[in-house]
Amino acid sequence: MSFFGAQPAAAATNTAVTVDKDVELVEPPTDSISSISFSSQADYLAVGSWDNSVRIYEVMAGGASQGKAMYQHQGPVLSVCWNKEGNKIFSGGADNAGRMFDVTTGQPTQVAQHDAPIKVVRWVDIPGSGLLATGSWDKTIKYWDLRAPAPVATVTLPERCYTFDVQYPLMVVGTAERHIQIFNLTNPNTAYKVSPW
Repeated sequence: MSFFGAQPAAAATNTAVTVDKDVELVEPPTDSISSISFSSQADYLAVGSWDNSVRIYEVMAGGASQGKAMYQHQGPVLSVCWNKEGNKIFSGGADNAGRMFDVTTGQPTQVAQHDAPIKVVRWVDIPGSGLLATGSWDKTIKYWDLRAPAPVATVTLPERCYTFDVQYPLMVVGTAERHIQIFNLTNPNTAYKVSPW
């Protein structure tokens, strides 16, 4: 089998070359990695793990890495992302909590809460500001203005949220039982397309 148009023999040769160039992170998580996200502003990598931690690494030229910070959840971390400015990391996990880590102060803060594990977190850049969106196995997506303790809006989904992605103004959500919903974030409380089409 070939991928991206490569011939099978070439793929095997490229694999060997890639393995020779692999670089391990220093002090990696002690359990499986569930989510990774590079900062858009610096050579920093956030790594969420089943060991309940989020680790932040600086990845330098040549692939060398250095641990910069770490913070904990009370259960496995399922999702991590950065804000647009690259100074805050958001994470969600099996402890039903969404957390924010401020890179400048080194302080984690709980900023979101669900009734079941948070499977996905995404920063949403909206004109004039931004919001944190969290998707959970409690069958909801919640939108959080970080200046307020409660969500600014909650959307009920047909099933458990497994994934979503945002390219403003659109958000596409995938749930259990193969449901797909598309939201126009100018009206974030109502899906404007629902599968099956």
